[in-house]
Amino acid sequence: MAEQVEWGQVKVEAGNSSGAVPLTVHRTDAHHDAHVWFKQHAAQIVEELHTRGAILFRGFDLDAPDDFQRAVDCIVPGSLNYRGGTSPRTQISEGVYTSTEYPHQYEIALHNEMSYSAAAPDYIFFACATAPVDRGATPIADCRRVLKRLPADVVALFAQRSLMYERNLFGRDSPFNSWAKAFETRDREMVEQYCMERDIGAEWLADDKLRTREMRPALVRHPVTDEAVWFNQAHLWHYTNSPLAASMVGASERGLPMNVYFGDGSPLDLRSLDMIRAAYAAEKTLFTWQLGDLLALDNRLFAHGRMPFSGPRKIMVAMRNHPPTV
Repeated sequence: MAEQVEWGQVKVEAGNSSGAVPLTVHRTDAHHDAHVWFKQHAAQIVEELHTRGAILFRGFDLDAPDDFQRAVDCIVPGSLNYRGGTSPRTQISEGVYTSTEYPHQYEIALHNEMSYSAAAPDYIFFACATAPVDRGATPIADCRRVLKRLPADVVALFAQRSLMYERNLFGRDSPFNSWAKAFETRDREMVEQYCMERDIGAEWLADDKLRTREMRPALVRHPVTDEAVWFNQAHLWHYTNSPLAASMVGASERGLPMNVYFGDGSPLDLRSLDMIRAAYAAEKTLFTWQLGDLLALDNRLFAHGRMPFSGPRKIMVAMRNHPPTV
């Protein structure tokens, strides 16, 4: 039976009924101001995130964008945008976006948000505005455990050679995969400035197209706990992750909307990718949404994804960085 202790005006459950989330906080007093509670317990919440990696807040009625944003601001102030991100999203309000708008029939592989970027957020928060009725669970996995499952030779190979993430973006007016959408601006100079500040190689091509390359490590150490974590999107960016991968066999990999290589530009070996995907699969647990849920993740400790679904489903997303120590 899960351990239960009192934590203010809430009930804390170490491991929810399915074991999917390390810590679940249940609101027990519906008349108590939820945002006041979040502000009072912000330091405790962040400390638990650094240890457990994931917390589910249930019963706080955070299905409205404003309420969600206020709750996140109480925990970790300072809004972040999604500039430079790869997932198709719609901005709902300042710093609040829809979850990835990827075809509902496909699974989104486990990943750490923007781990291909120097601007990866420290935390990511999700809130349920419309609970799915047909599947649509969110898988999560502890990246410390994923790392321990990987063969030592695979870890050493990726640690030594690092990764190069390559994107090919269409012109600013394209309805699909445009650099204007990705960088949230139609100004080339602003794109160039953003890329320079974040160590992104940028090359303008014909027809207003843009190619970017980002060199990143495959492993990082947690900035607070100093734990080693598997922190990359090699398995997700690689063309074999695409539902159309079978039709790409034998075709040139260059020119794809996105792909990943070793740091020297050489291709990743499929054996290693199979082992990486197997490690994620072994650690994957499924979290089922209820209306108004808030799921908080330490973005370096926990990966997240999405299972296929049909019917309505709306999950909101906000990202945050830990305030700098003064």
